[in-house]
Order: sequence, then C-alpha cells, then structure tokens
Amino acid sequence: MKPKLISFKLCPFVQKAVLTLLEKDIDFDIEYIDLENPPTWFNDISPLGKVPVLQIGDQVLFESSVIVEYLDEVYGDSLHPHDPLLKAQNRSWMEFGNECLMNGYNLIHAADEAAFNEQREALMKKMDRLENELQGGRFFNGDKLSLVDLSFTPFFQRLEYLNDVSPGIIDRTRHPQVTQWSENLMAMDTVKQSTVPEIEQLYKDMMQKSGGHLSTLMAA
Repeated sequence: MKPKLISFKLCPFVQKAVLTLLEKDIDFDIEYIDLENPPTWFNDISPLGKVPVLQIGDQVLFESSVIVEYLDEVYGDSLHPHDPLLKAQNRSWMEFGNECLMNGYNLIHAADEAAFNEQREALMKKMDRLENELQGGRFFNGDKLSLVDLSFTPFFQRLEYLNDVSPGIIDRTRHPQVTQWSENLMAMDTVKQSTVPEIEQLYKDMMQKSGGHLSTLMAA
C-alpha cells in the first residue's frame, strides 16, 4: 500500500521522512498543507497538530523519528548500523541533530545582535562536539549512508542559507570534518528531490519576516 506523507513546505522534520522514502526507493504520495490554516481533516488525524504525518491506508503515524524508524524497518535494507550499541548511539546523535535544528530556528528569531551571538555560540559548541565525533569518513559512520546522515541533512541545508546572510556560521577552519560531511550530504541527488524547488527562497522569506537580527542584516 502506497504511503502518503502530509507535509509543510518548510518543515525540516518532513524532509527527513522524504529523504528516507527517497533513499529506500519507496513509491509515495505527498500533500502540502498550510500549518497556519490547516484543513479540518488534518486536526482529526494529527494528535499534536504537527507535520509530518504518514498515512498507510486508514492508519496514521505522527512524529518524524517514529515515521523514519517505521520506514526503515518495513522497507528494504535498514539504513541503521547492525550493531545494537552503534545503532543506539546513532539514534542519540539523531536527537542531537534535532537540537541543532532548534538552534538554527532560534538564530532566525533572535531579536537583536546579542541574542543572535548567544545562539550562534551555542550552535558552534554543538559543532565542536560533532567535529570531535567524526572519524573522517564520507558519512557519519564512515562510507555507508545511514539514518543519522539523513537526520542532519535538513539542518546542514538550512545552515547554508543562514551562512549566506551571516557568513562565518559555517567555519571550515574550526570544523573541517563537519563542513566536509555537510558538503558530502548536500551533493546527494536525493537532497534536491527532498524539498520543493523554492525552498531557499521560502526559508529566506521566513528570515526576513521574523523581524529579528537576521532580517536587519538582510535589509542592510
């Protein structure tokens, strides 16, 4: 039965699910909604009122991590490591990636330069932790793509957009391995297929509308 993903065009958590669907070559449908004015039926199927939601026939899954794990378990070869401890560690780092996404969101909404710099430094310290974790392979676990890579991909894509507006957020000198990992992920064909074509413009429009420090930089 073909799964259907309910999505919002800007949502990075939806993108993780789409990347998993694409990497596992799963035939799926996708429907975009406006989260600020969702259709009535969406509130009926989404207990938390958030995307992504995955519909499999009459059944519904919500929360991106649950959806990704389900897709990985049911379709094809797993994108998780086989070793249980390494798999659990990967899951922990996937949660770390969610925290990085929230730092990026906080950067957009930082009201002034001081608040922005505080969030930026918090993010840079997370990148320090990642830098120490990476072992120089093409992906997080070496040369084999895994779910932890797909989990970080939306964050790295949005980090590039942030760096366009505030150069230095991507610091190759401080984080050479993280930067290379990000570039390896961004080069994958599935990344371009995992979002709407206008994703960069939509993201920068959100920056501009935030009214925060980044919108001031963009106006300048």
